[in-house]
Amino acid sequence: MIVLLLLFSVMSPVSAGLYTDSCGMVWTDAAVPFERNNETAYNEELMASYTPIMANLTDGPPDFSSMTWSDSFRETCAYMEERYAFTEWRGVDWDALYATYAPKIADAERNHDNAAYYRTLREFVFAIPDGHVLVLSPDDFGAKHADIGGGYGLAVARLDTGEVIVTYVANGSDAERAGIRFGDEVISWNGRPVGEAIDATSIIWTPVKPSTAEGVLLHKQRFLTRAPVGAGATVGIAGPADSAPRTINLTAADDGYETLARTSIFLGREVNDGAAGSSAELKAMITNETVTTRTLPGGIAYIGIYEESYDVYQPFKAAVKDAIADGAPGIVVDLRFNRGGDDNLAAAYAGWFVDRPVFYEYGTTYDPGTGEQAVLWESWTQPRPDRYDGPVALLVSPYTISSGEGLPKVFAESGTGAIVSWYGTNGAFGMESLGPVLPLGIMTAFPAGASLDENGRIQVDSNASMVGGVAPTVRVPLDRDTLARAMAGEDVQLAYAVDWIEAQAENATAEPSAVPTQAAAGWVVVLGALAVVAVWLGRR
Repeated sequence: MIVLLLLFSVMSPVSAGLYTDSCGMVWTDAAVPFERNNETAYNEELMASYTPIMANLTDGPPDFSSMTWSDSFRETCAYMEERYAFTEWRGVDWDALYATYAPKIADAERNHDNAAYYRTLREFVFAIPDGHVLVLSPDDFGAKHADIGGGYGLAVARLDTGEVIVTYVANGSDAERAGIRFGDEVISWNGRPVGEAIDATSIIWTPVKPSTAEGVLLHKQRFLTRAPVGAGATVGIAGPADSAPRTINLTAADDGYETLARTSIFLGREVNDGAAGSSAELKAMITNETVTTRTLPGGIAYIGIYEESYDVYQPFKAAVKDAIADGAPGIVVDLRFNRGGDDNLAAAYAGWFVDRPVFYEYGTTYDPGTGEQAVLWESWTQPRPDRYDGPVALLVSPYTISSGEGLPKVFAESGTGAIVSWYGTNGAFGMESLGPVLPLGIMTAFPAGASLDENGRIQVDSNASMVGGVAPTVRVPLDRDTLARAMAGEDVQLAYAVDWIEAQAENATAEPSAVPTQAAAGWVVVLGALAVVAVWLGRR
């Protein structure tokens, strides 16, 4: 997620907004507040969107930090059950969750075990398949390294065929000395079929929590080969034809989370998300910029966008206008590491590429006065008069979360361009807000509101079957060839995006192929009325 540091006071409605009886604000063109380039005025409009429920808002989330661990957990569960926007949509059983994790919280408290306490809180939120349901702590109390600080010197991935193969072998590792090589098929892990072992793997230490079955499976593969330092593993490797499988014993060594760094191929580069505790830390490993640009071979423009904060729009706009001025034959917009922010900004991006108005969302949030969801705003994408009309390819990943999923959503719904990836987006598009503050300085966050489509249906957020996000319209195959190219340093997904753009140029007179409609989402900055809201929500 992203850092929010917003101070709001009661403000009168501003003239720039359009008000209706059903919601606080209607943005008929989401780009207008950003074209105006007046953040103060925009914040006033955001505040005004809360007009329908303003009288029912309180001074912020409750502080349970002085309670016992058990009491604070009980009260937090009750608070989230009351306000969480997707209990039915995702089939969350709050009673069952409390019954599962309350005894572990009590044990940790009896033993004064901070690590066990924090680990249990992470297990609790990861049991809810929503990348916006989080616990955030200044310290993991050594729990992460104790759980996954060791690596076995290899990484694996599941191919489209269902085979699980070795994708990386560390130099000088036990795995290398045992003769394991790229492409070897792994058939068992610790005496279990490898598929079962993957399914049983915990992923509570990934800094960007997945929300779809596809995203969960990806991370389970990545964390299969992590363990406590010194732990042993027995790995079954399929032999050549007509020969018996090999069984290899390995010991986990402290490798600085190397195997996780070498398997974050969905980001298009090596990124050590094992060492990161949040999406903010991950972004810092990649760039300090909000937007990065470069020119690809053939003159194609590349624009990387990493979040949706107010100050991103102008450099994004400048990059698109430069592409237009340069006669770029296509644009690649890289959202693979986009951690979200303001939904309206994602809707504004889309206006530079679409050729017709597209409904973006109804934004809702919990109204403590009625105990129901209230519609606070309506937002539309309108085509810019000077928009780019060439082919545009979006790159996405499971780390494309919240409002980062907004531009892909618009593309999927409007048939604009292409969405290129091995995987779909995260599937967490709700309106995130701060939850209770817990002992040991631990904070919580969860979506108290949802993004609804024009028919009032939840969009992009994954459902109880863990289906959601925005799927690629050009899905890159996961096979030995593409993985070998990626592990050799090639950005394979970018290569597929460039190939798609070049194909459009070659067929400029042909009818554009239909792009399937796919739900997607992004999250609007949740404005805690009458309160100072400050938190780094490391996601997108």
